[in-house]
Amino acid sequence: MNFKSDLIKNTVIMTATNLLMRTIAVIFNAYLTAKIGSAGIGLFQLIMTVYSLAITFSSAGIKLASTRLTVEINTNRKNDLNRSMKILDLYAFICGCTVCILLFLFSDIIAKYWISDDRSASSVRILALSLPFVAFSSSLSGYFTSSNLVGKYSAIQLIEQGTKFAVAVVILNSIRNMTVKSGCIAIVTAISVSEAVSFTLSFILKKMSIPKKSEKPRIRLMKLFRIALPDAAGTCARSILLTIEHLLIPKGFEKSGSDSASALSAYGNIHAMALPILLYPSAILTSFSTMLIPELAAKNEKKDRKSISLTVEKNLKRTITYSVFCAVITALFAPLISDLIYKTDEAVKYIRILAPLVPIMYTDTVTDGMLKGLDQQIQSMRYNIIDSALCVVLVWYLLPKYSVKGYIFILYISELINFYLSIGRLIKICDIRIFRKIRFFSEPQEDIPTFLRRMKC
Repeated sequence: MNFKSDLIKNTVIMTATNLLMRTIAVIFNAYLTAKIGSAGIGLFQLIMTVYSLAITFSSAGIKLASTRLTVEINTNRKNDLNRSMKILDLYAFICGCTVCILLFLFSDIIAKYWISDDRSASSVRILALSLPFVAFSSSLSGYFTSSNLVGKYSAIQLIEQGTKFAVAVVILNSIRNMTVKSGCIAIVTAISVSEAVSFTLSFILKKMSIPKKSEKPRIRLMKLFRIALPDAAGTCARSILLTIEHLLIPKGFEKSGSDSASALSAYGNIHAMALPILLYPSAILTSFSTMLIPELAAKNEKKDRKSISLTVEKNLKRTITYSVFCAVITALFAPLISDLIYKTDEAVKYIRILAPLVPIMYTDTVTDGMLKGLDQQIQSMRYNIIDSALCVVLVWYLLPKYSVKGYIFILYISELINFYLSIGRLIKICDIRIFRKIRFFSEPQEDIPTFLRRMKC
């Protein structure tokens, strides 16, 4: 197998898929905003925040474990892939069903005390039913990424997005007296149906592609736990903090003097309108980050330090260049983009205010993927927890006093700290140069007299 050509091909496929999926998502958000209003989309975002936490608990660590174990087995040829994946599938099944039951049973309490809106209880229950499918799909996704099946899996992802959009449109158009509650129920029903369809197709693809059982032993259970549990602990802790943060945001806006509808509207403008536009071009970097995990994991298994350093350096340079370009273009054309997609200028202000963060966010995404590929998931976990804990504290203290301005400040501070910690770790473990004339941890620095003599010559 030509790994480099496969990497390029799979990255191109994944990038095209991600761009198309994000296009559908932006159109979907614009359609939903028009159907249920900015206050309705704000409540939907809060429901999705709780759902994201549930997804984290049901599938945390599974995709990374699946990716890394598949790479290791295909590289070393010491274990049976089929038997090993069954162990991972069982782990995913237990996690998904456990969280599904808990979320379903406690949906009323979550709606009343977490989301602070009883209208969300039915939506939470419907989303709970999709969690076993999500957990299984995480395991299958890691296997497909590491087994050169990105093209086929990308087609399944597109079918999932198309199903979600189609089902939502059909249900929303069939509702005569639209309310925020009925609108949210329609959307989450579409999400649950699409997850079930995606899992079914993914399971069929796995059955068709995975090699038959051999006499080789399955991978040790402790190996799976060593990869999955640190990532699971970190992502669960961060997701809890992130959920607390997002649930506190509308309450903080209200304490600053805004009414409930205005608070949900401001939250919806930032998270459902501005950020999707800013993060849209990052689809290509998300693909790179995902594909770099198996590439760097394989090189790390072979202890190829020189190749690792070159790969890291090259992708950091590309990411920085691309992200700066995206930030400038997005800020310049914010009015045109907002009017074209949302038919309103409500998002323009937030797009331009947050545009300088784009290089930091994009580079941090790629850096996080490379750290996971280099077996640095524990360090990455620590940085994410520090970032999220800081956000919760700042939201609690700043939002009641400074409202939206305080939240913008919090976004900047948290992204900068997370980026500083992550990039610092990557530079420390790799012999890399960010620019040609600046080398980090790779060669001794010249003293001043030697430097002056060389320049004189």
